[in-house]
Amino acid sequence: MTNIVSKIHQGRYDTEKQLLTLRDNALDRNRKDVLDAVNQRLKKCFPKTYQRLVGPLNARIRDKKFKCYCNNPKSLHEIYKDIISNKVHYHALTCDACWEEDLTKTWGYYGWSSKLIPLQTWKALCDERGSDKFASY
Repeated sequence: MTNIVSKIHQGRYDTEKQLLTLRDNALDRNRKDVLDAVNQRLKKCFPKTYQRLVGPLNARIRDKKFKCYCNNPKSLHEIYKDIISNKVHYHALTCDACWEEDLTKTWGYYGWSSKLIPLQTWKALCDERGSDKFASY
């Protein structure tokens, strides 16, 4: 399998469909070396897909006492699951970086464009952010 890793790094599998198929196969077969190579190539060639499936493009570090997405990075799909199940942490709602980089991008992919997040759920999350960030006593 080292053959395929070198071919991934050389750009032989540069279509998004091929990289996603390789990623699925690497996950099924528990091949971490191939998965790492595919994720690196996804990050370079298809950053939006990487962000949606793997995680954030840039590392953000905040004080360790905060339990936001800066310290606990998740893919946009996992954040979508948090929004649907109403498990977005208070610190993620008050952190501006988490709101801009994670939550609003998740709304763009899974709410506004694909309608997987209901508008009422998003409005409730926005109201919760407003009360937590700006009206807390």
